[in-house]
Amino acid sequence: MYDETITSAKIMIIDDDIGMMDVLTAILGKYGHKISSFTEPVSAIETLKSNSFDILLVNYLMSPVNGDRIVELVREFNKEIYIILMSSHKDLIPSIETITNLDIQAYYEKSARFDQLILLIHSGIKYVNQVIRIKNMSIQIEETLPDFANVLLNTVEAKDHYTGDHSYRVSKYSEVFANYLNLSEEDTKSLILAAMFHDIGKIGINDSILLKEDKLTDVEYENIKLHTIIGANIFSVSNIFKDASPAIRGHHERYDGGGYPDKLKGDDIPYLARVLALCDTFDAIVAERPYKCATSIPFALDQIKKNIGSQFEPELAKEFIAMVNKNKKYIEEATHYSKPEKINAKNIANKTKE
Repeated sequence: MYDETITSAKIMIIDDDIGMMDVLTAILGKYGHKISSFTEPVSAIETLKSNSFDILLVNYLMSPVNGDRIVELVREFNKEIYIILMSSHKDLIPSIETITNLDIQAYYEKSARFDQLILLIHSGIKYVNQVIRIKNMSIQIEETLPDFANVLLNTVEAKDHYTGDHSYRVSKYSEVFANYLNLSEEDTKSLILAAMFHDIGKIGINDSILLKEDKLTDVEYENIKLHTIIGANIFSVSNIFKDASPAIRGHHERYDGGGYPDKLKGDDIPYLARVLALCDTFDAIVAERPYKCATSIPFALDQIKKNIGSQFEPELAKEFIAMVNKNKKYIEEATHYSKPEKINAKNIANKTKE
């Protein structure tokens, strides 16, 4: 089933700096990666259309066509390739809008040190392997969904222990909220799946960034934001999970348009993403973290009230507060939940409203 997963990558480099391209080819080749390099985009794009590559490494500022335009053309026919955008100009780095709109998974600032690039390539390989596994599982995922769910969650939890417990609690709040809102069975199932896996994209974020205790740099913060895109892309390739993908991508959007990755505003934000954002934020506030103490439910609800109309849709936020107040005992218990070792199939694959 998993014999197609890779340990080295087939990488295409597009860069008009021949010297830098030769250096990158030599360094990445030492790690066993297969490199194809191009100095002009037309032949590169034609090669991408007719050949399979795992990772695309493309320079941002080039002549006559910049890297963002190249990526835009590539995304028209290839949604899955892991893309790293490079630049040697610190003052001319691509905007977060460019990175998110084109589903660019990582950004690399060129320097004499290449360790950061090696880590990004490693993250790309993990991303590619996750996509391969999901494709290989195909319809059999439905029968083996509990084991699959545990593999994904445990993979991320191995990097960041908080993520597994947090995701499980958010799924429980989402289940209660879905029933309170009288969502359809399909929407309820999609919401619970999205809640359980909303941070799965962290599998593509470097450990050095994800686990950093000091304040993140601007570039590191932009990289960690990409977990929404990575997670959505992982799920979008599966017919079973694709309905959960928009909520995973949009759970950090804000009602006023100030969120990420797409800066969507108001009703342009997918409905389940708006629902998930409330459940996610609620747990982030009440839960204990290494850098903060646990807080009370009334405090969390007060913070949500203060952000009605800015971060949250007004009507949904009011419904969420009412739901919590109506189910105080269960919600209080749920704030202390930890992810079980195994996930019951009926709680995910065959979730129906009670």
